[in-house]
Amino acid sequence: MTQDFSRRLAIVVRRDIESWQTTNTIAHIAGRLGHDIQEYLTGSNFQTKDGVIVPRNSQYPIIVFQTEGVDKLRALLAEVRSAQLPHLAYIREMIDFTDDDELQAALGRKNEAEVEYLGVGIFGDNEALKRLTKKFSLWK
Repeated sequence: MTQDFSRRLAIVVRRDIESWQTTNTIAHIAGRLGHDIQEYLTGSNFQTKDGVIVPRNSQYPIIVFQTEGVDKLRALLAEVRSAQLPHLAYIREMIDFTDDDELQAALGRKNEAEVEYLGVGIFGDNEALKRLTKKFSLWK
């Protein structure tokens, strides 16, 4: 299978959270979206000259952007939902709770406007994602 450069994963993460929360957010978003994309890999493995197997990575670019505060993430998420793109909104409760039942109970006591978003990951057409993420800067 050849690489498909027409689509990408874009991950927008708040700059104002702790570094371990940033890496946790990025990892969970990439893991979830990668799992959901059937054609995520171009094959099983690469191989070195001496026969060592190296598993392949994603065939799609993964680009990480930064933003300040939750409001810009909330606005991005509304656009993503409207466009019906595959996505994951990573929320504070996903860090605070390891038990899904406890997470659901905590989330079930909140309205959406009270949810604290840490990051939003999106998969889709390059041009559509460029339009959605043009207001954000690359993570540095």
